[in-house]
Parts: sequence; C-alpha cells; structure tokens
Amino acid sequence: MNPAQYNGAPGPGTTYTRSFTEVLASTDLQAKLPGGVMLAQGNGIVLKGTILGKVTATGKFVPYAAGASNGSQVAVCILDNDQDTTLTDIGASAWIAGIFDESKLIGIDTAAKTALKLCYFV
Repeated sequence: MNPAQYNGAPGPGTTYTRSFTEVLASTDLQAKLPGGVMLAQGNGIVLKGTILGKVTATGKFVPYAAGASNGSQVAVCILDNDQDTTLTDIGASAWIAGIFDESKLIGIDTAAKTALKLCYFV
C-alpha cells in the first residue's frame, strides 16, 4: 500500500470476501424454532444449513451425527446463519419447516429427512 495514495491517512485496510449461501429453495413456507437454539461450545464454526441434533444430557444443539448415541443422532432443525462455537455456547435461530435446496445442506441424509417432518427437500 502506498501511504501517499491516501494523503497520509490510513488506507481501506484488508479486503475480505464472504460467500452467501441460500439454503431455502422458497421463502413461501418456512418456520423457525421458537426461542431459537443454544449451540454447544467446541464445534468450531457451524455453517448455515447445518442439520442440528440436540444433546439429551445438556439440551444444547450440535451438528447432527447419525452414528452418535447422545441425542444428536436425531435431526431436529436446520441452522440459519453461520455461528462460531469455538470459545463459548451461542444462541442461534434455526428452521423447523421450509422448502430447502438439499445440495446446500450440511449433514443431510435419509434419516435426517425423515426426522425433519415439516421440511421439504428439492
């Protein structure tokens, strides 16, 4: 960066790019879980469109894991925004109903589709 370019003032800084992923195939039919969810700490950055399961012992949500035995093996909802759980639990909103683009969902499988009774996948 050339300081003279900005007359001695700080320049625009580092430019970051972020991609936007839309997981809804239609906004006509959608519903979110009232009160949202509490994502459990320690799962890093959980991306929008991640299928979530609820850990029975804590009541907190984590990414759905079909092979788990702690409650998270049952799909409950779909996260609607990226969230960073690296350092702390964090509240988030999640869909329980809607029409979703299956190819953009993270962790979707046949069992999750069955459990998410109010969701349609295209």
